[in-house]
Amino acid sequence: MARANKRLAARFYQLKTGHCLTGQYLAWTTRRLDASCWWCQHSIQSREHLFKNCPQWKSQQKTLWATVLDETKKLPGPTKGRDRTNIAELLADERCSQAVLVFLATTDVGRTSGPPVAADGDGEASEASEWDAREQAEREAERREEEPVLGAEV
Repeated sequence: MARANKRLAARFYQLKTGHCLTGQYLAWTTRRLDASCWWCQHSIQSREHLFKNCPQWKSQQKTLWATVLDETKKLPGPTKGRDRTNIAELLADERCSQAVLVFLATTDVGRTSGPPVAADGDGEASEASEWDAREQAEREAERREEEPVLGAEV
């Protein structure tokens, strides 16, 4: 975690604490109208859904869980598999940290709050779209920065 990009590490810790940009959390904080997944329209976008079931990240999920299984077999402690592990356990297990960081670096999980919610006329929509544009530019810069670091560690 110490060598991870600051923004990537922040997403990891937000996911770990449950205070992350998911539909479930944003609906709870009333920043979104509902908890549905903005990538696949599943009824609840939770950490479990994003790490295990969201079709948007299917290939990244496959890589994540294969790596988690390999890493947990190599080192002492219980072996973790997709079906036997909840996300809180995954994020708490240090053996899985690098696999989770790679997953986060290759997806937008915890990075974006989805499409802007309709504004109530006081300029929130334009602020949201400006924020989204800045966020998109920052994501691209972050990906370019993370590629060499993650490639060397994997």
